[in-house]
Amino acid sequence: MTDTDTKTIQLDPMWTEGSAALTLATPEPADAPALNVRPTPAVALILGRIRYAVTERVPLCVVTGEHGSGKTTAATVYAERTPRALRWEVKPEYNSREIVADLCEHLGLQTGESWRVRTSTLIRYLQEHPHTILLDEAQRLDYRAMDMLKYIADSAKVTFVLLGSPWLDNRIDRHTDIASRAGVRVRVRALTLEEFGKVYAQDGYDAKTLKAIHEVTQGVMRRIDRLTRHLDVALADQPGMTRAALTPAHVRAVAEEVL
Repeated sequence: MTDTDTKTIQLDPMWTEGSAALTLATPEPADAPALNVRPTPAVALILGRIRYAVTERVPLCVVTGEHGSGKTTAATVYAERTPRALRWEVKPEYNSREIVADLCEHLGLQTGESWRVRTSTLIRYLQEHPHTILLDEAQRLDYRAMDMLKYIADSAKVTFVLLGSPWLDNRIDRHTDIASRAGVRVRVRALTLEEFGKVYAQDGYDAKTLKAIHEVTQGVMRRIDRLTRHLDVALADQPGMTRAALTPAHVRAVAEEVL
């Protein structure tokens, strides 16, 4: 297999949804700054797929998964590390006109109030200055909003990354014209016990305690972060006690209070 300068096809079951599945992903640039978040498989997978979608000029990259699985974390990391990337959360009942208005505002475009002028000015600008736009909670988008994203993406040759709950896939698949533009899809799952153990191997927990943390959080990163943060708070009130001394009973007791 021959790698190009911009993309590679990786055979690595660690970072994919299925065992020994092919993953289309653009690798991390050699000069990229270190991640400032915990490098979970979900974050690595999402970042790689977004880079691939942008490289291939895929109109819509769709990232779905349960709340707390790492989608927002990955989107924030991508936006912070990519000069021409914008990210924000979709508001309830977000419509196509608001999408154009918000894009113009984020890009600093002065277009007046005319709907058609705003849209044409926005597209011309994106044609000359391509940006990647990441929209979180995208399951709130209705058909007209998604149709506007498709129109802008097709006209300006840019990529919109839509991140949301599993319901987002259902909304997109209802409309064949939208689904046909969703050329890259990422379905994020919770951490397996093995993955969780690798990610937290250096944190000082006993193996049985790690297993208990995984069980009560079901491998969801938001729950894991919340629980481990509260465990550290509890440890701070016990002089001389470390993470290594925590037991599954401690984990379950704290989990009952905070999860």
